[in-house]
Amino acid sequence: MSTPSATPAVASNVLPRGYVPAFLFRQFANSPALAEFARLTQQIFSMAMVLNAPDGKAVALGPQGFRGSPVCMLIHRSSWAARLRCGACDQRHHARVVATGKPLLYRCHLGFYEMAIPILIQGTHVATLSSGQILPEQPSAAAFARMERRLKPLGIPEPRLRAAYAQAPWVSRERLVHVMHLLEVFARQMCEHVLQAHELQAGRDHPAVRKARELVEERFGDSDLTLADAAKAACVSFTHFSRLFHKKAGITFTRYVQARRIQEAKHLLENPDTSISEICFGCGFNSLTHFNRIFRQTEGRSPSQFRGKSR
Repeated sequence: MSTPSATPAVASNVLPRGYVPAFLFRQFANSPALAEFARLTQQIFSMAMVLNAPDGKAVALGPQGFRGSPVCMLIHRSSWAARLRCGACDQRHHARVVATGKPLLYRCHLGFYEMAIPILIQGTHVATLSSGQILPEQPSAAAFARMERRLKPLGIPEPRLRAAYAQAPWVSRERLVHVMHLLEVFARQMCEHVLQAHELQAGRDHPAVRKARELVEERFGDSDLTLADAAKAACVSFTHFSRLFHKKAGITFTRYVQARRIQEAKHLLENPDTSISEICFGCGFNSLTHFNRIFRQTEGRSPSQFRGKSR
């Protein structure tokens, strides 16, 4: 259920021309401040936080290994169909948040409390911050029996469900409304911070370099991205652009693209469910051999070694 007094997270700055939602989303997803906020939210309320992009991409925030309510994790593992139903429910409510531009506190199809907060900059939807998986009532024997009846079609063994229920978070609806307002205020501050950081960078960047950076943010996962593409986007000649980018950015365009791809790969390697080959090709590399070589040159270890240490 939405709160009538809530307002969308909108920054007061003017959105720079050509500043695309995909670029902004990555700025939010890679923010140390957002990661720390998610960690504190998990410690205080035992709530997981997820940043959802307009294209459907979702990034889990906070401590590694924390996936949210143990009950919801059991539901997701019970069957692929159950997981799809949960995803469809969230998508339906997130679409409402995007349409209205207002935060929403709602009950999912299985009765758990969820919340969704839109992140908007000058009317552009950049992301949706979601959290929840909260028990709908204070834990008790009677409340467990009601939940068990709701989840009976999933076939989850009673001992496992009871053990997960004992660890599931519960927060009163009144406090959840306050938490949602807190997330909303934080999102607004993050919007302003991201725009200010961009304006500082834009002030240092040559217009051609800035356009090239934005092109890389949009297409670094495309293995066909070339220096010629960047020169065309910057509206300068190939030769002039190559010298200009190196001079202004302090790095060649090819190295810059590789660094951005490795940055994204490091982020994706934190998810053990994503294979290294998927990460390799999803980040724009043409082969595993090339990916491993560039990753080792940059990080001093292979992708598999990096993943093992991050775990």
